Amino acid sequence: MLSNKNQAQVYGAIERKGNSYHVNFYLRVSSRFANFFTAQNPAPARVAAQLACFNTAIAAEDGFFKISTKSDLTPLIQEWDTKRDNNTSSLRAMAQAFALNPADAQKQADGQRVLDLMRHYALSNDDNYENQGSKTLQFCQAIDGSTTNTAAITNIGATAFYQGLKEANEQCRALIDQRNLERSEAPQQTMVDLRAKTEAEYRDLIFITNAYAMTNDDIHAWDPLLNVLNEDINYYEKTVFAGNGSSSGNNGGNSGEDGDNGGSGDNSGDTPDTPDNPDNPGTPDNPEIPDTPETPETPDTPDNPGGGDNPPVTDQN
Repeated sequence: MLSNKNQAQVYGAIERKGNSYHVNFYLRVSSRFANFFTAQNPAPARVAAQLACFNTAIAAEDGFFKISTKSDLTPLIQEWDTKRDNNTSSLRAMAQAFALNPADAQKQADGQRVLDLMRHYALSNDDNYENQGSKTLQFCQAIDGSTTNTAAITNIGATAFYQGLKEANEQCRALIDQRNLERSEAPQQTMVDLRAKTEAEYRDLIFITNAYAMTNDDIHAWDPLLNVLNEDINYYEKTVFAGNGSSSGNNGGNSGEDGDNGGSGDNSGDTPDTPDNPDNPGTPDNPEIPDTPETPETPDTPDNPGGGDNPPVTDQN
């Protein structure tokens, strides 16, 4: 049977998670039942009736979730993000080319400076939208806030790429803010009610399933279904519920939500720290010198350790 301990934990954990985790978990449960009960292995009438109620509930929740997370702004965000990625890659390639070319010492130094700044702010096209936006913003602030850094961009002929990167990042951030505002104004109570309905139908389904499994003539006949459901719960406990992912209402997932690059639907992330000295981003802080270990004490020497008649030496302290 399904573990009562696991059931209690999954109820609490799934209710605290965002909508996409909620939908995806219960869709997985639905698929497990669909794979187990077939024309050759039909479900008992009462289980089939409750399964139909559960499937109706999760289908309604999934349908509303897809509608509530779609946005007409997403294609525009993707378009500007592609421009941001392209300008980031072009700027990095140009900085690397000059950094590796000793023909002009000043341009080599400027190329290395720009490259160091990009590395310092960890600019990556693989980040989610908002992480990439925050890092790119800080990179641009470091460039614009230093005449030395601005001159380095100009000297290696990368002004067009830098300005393109800056514009694309500003557009992305503005569109994402607008989309987040749209989502925050979506009717939340409808989703709350649909989630509660799914959870209630799920509890009844598991109760009836356990009852039939325990009273079946073959007590192991339903093990394949129960085992895979327990495995799913254990997986979610150890990976998803353990803290991976946001706990907010409209967080990321794969159930019809607008697809943002490399991250959750909310695209929230930690903002990197601004360096103390953007003119010299490549110089790390001095590491702390570890304490010198103390010299171990020399043990007391017994009077006659070699004599066979002597008693064992004991610590007198």
